[in-house]
Order: sequence, then structure tokens, then C-alpha cells
Amino acid sequence: MTAPPTSSTPVGIAASVAAVTAWGVGNTIIASIDLPGLAIAFYRLLFAVALYLPALYLSGGRLTRDSLRFGWRGGAAYGTDVAVFFVAIHLTSVANATTINALQPLVVMGFAAAMFGERVRSRHVGGALAATAGVALVALGGASSGSGDLGGDLVAVVALFAWAWYFIASKRAREHLGTLEYMAVMNSVALLVVAPVALVTGQISGVSADLGDGRVLWILAVVLVPGSGHLLINWAHGQTLLVTLSLITLAMPVIAAVTAAAFLDQPVAPLQAVGIAVVLASLAVVILGESRQPRGTAIDAPRDGGRA
Repeated sequence: MTAPPTSSTPVGIAASVAAVTAWGVGNTIIASIDLPGLAIAFYRLLFAVALYLPALYLSGGRLTRDSLRFGWRGGAAYGTDVAVFFVAIHLTSVANATTINALQPLVVMGFAAAMFGERVRSRHVGGALAATAGVALVALGGASSGSGDLGGDLVAVVALFAWAWYFIASKRAREHLGTLEYMAVMNSVALLVVAPVALVTGQISGVSADLGDGRVLWILAVVLVPGSGHLLINWAHGQTLLVTLSLITLAMPVIAAVTAAAFLDQPVAPLQAVGIAVVLASLAVVILGESRQPRGTAIDAPRDGGRA
């Protein structure tokens, strides 16, 4: 078992920012696909498993009992989140769904101290509270522009709690499993969660019907763009404090709102613009504070000198 990091490294923060950027852009891609949310979730996970399992074995790794033992919780949480969130993003605006999901630092903060011994500093609390206010402005701005939906927002709240637990479970799993090993088991378990729900609800019509008319390319884009964000974030768990990493996700609604305005004709309302500015300012304070902290332990390899 490897020790969690005691501070955030610059490369860990950079990887986290890159991951959040990929997620923000990816949410706009998801909203562009003419398929039910659960169908998108199913095919995205199916393709991810087809990618990561062979990659793990080709790299000399393998799935073991420990893989499932330490990785199933993150997979179950992620499967729940991706299914519910993909539905939410089709019911409400991209900015609202992404913004509500970005509130997870408030949930994660307490667990970071209790489970991982991380010190929650005043800048973390202040940044989270200020960013929450900015998040609320973005959500209210989306509703005032006519692109939000209360029912969709409530579905996004359910996804929020699953998303928070995914971060917590992934942090714990990365103390025992390498990044590629965890990605393989996490996506496999998530697929087992999503597949029955998608089948029972009739959202999967068949491969030829669902993936025709170029939709297979859009699904591949979801695997490669937001999917690469998960690869980066799960690697960054070994280089970044959980509380800092979760706060960096607050940049996601900014990216989602801008890309949705550019490509989906979902305009950024004035109130949303103010909220975006508040979120960015709060995030800058946290990251600048981290850069002044002394460097501590970082992990980039699992137990037994295994796969990183």
C-alpha cells in the first residue's frame, strides 16, 4: 500500500486542469449526440472497456482479485454517475448540468480530511464557498436564458453525489492499483451497472440502429475526449491532494458553458458570465496557494512495484 501525497505537485495540478478541460469539452460532445443518455453511457463504457482491457494486458498487466477488491466501488459510483448525468445533460442545459456536478468539492472536502488525513486549509473552504456562489449564478443564468430545466437540474443533483463518491473511491483505489489497471476495472464495473438499466428501459435499439449515421464517431469522440480526462484524473490522484483536485473541477462549467455557446447555440447569459468570473477567481486563489506549499510525497506507482 502506497502513502497518499501530502501536497500537490505542479505536474499533478497540470494533469487535473487538462482532465477538467477534456470533460468540459466532452459534455458538449455528449449533448450533440442524437441518442438517449443511457445509450450513450452504455456505448461509451463498452468502447472504453474494449480499449483499456487489451491495453492493460499488452502492457504486461492483468486483472486480479485485488483489482476488483479495490476498484469496484469507483466503478459502481462512476457507472451511476455517468448514467444519471448523461440523462441530465439531455434534460437541462449543458452549463447547468455541468455546474451542479461541479459542486462535488463541498461533499469531498470532509472526506479528504477524515479518510486521507489531508489538511483542509482556509483557502480551500473560502474557495469552495465563493465558487459555490459562482456556480449558483451560472445555474440561475442558465434558467433565466430559457435553457435550464428544474427536473433536469434535480437529476443532475443525484449525479453530483455519485460523482463525489467516484472521486473518493478512486483516491483510495489508486493507493493500491496502477492507473491503467484501475481504468480497466473501473470501466468494466461501470458497464455492468449501466448495461442492465439501459436494456430494461429500452434505450438500446441495436448496434446498427444506434451507431449508424456517423454516431459511432461521436461515441468514439466521447471515449477519447472526456475519457482521456478520466485517465488523467486517476493518474493525478497520486500527485495531487483530493481536496485540491476536486476544487479544480470547478473550471468544468466554465469550459462547458463556453463550448456550448460556441457549438450548441446555448448563449452565456450575463448572470452566467459573472458566475464564471467568480469561479475562475476562486480557483486561481486555490492553485496559487498550492504553488506556495512545500512539496510532499507523491505517488505514481501501485503496491508491489506494479503497474502505474
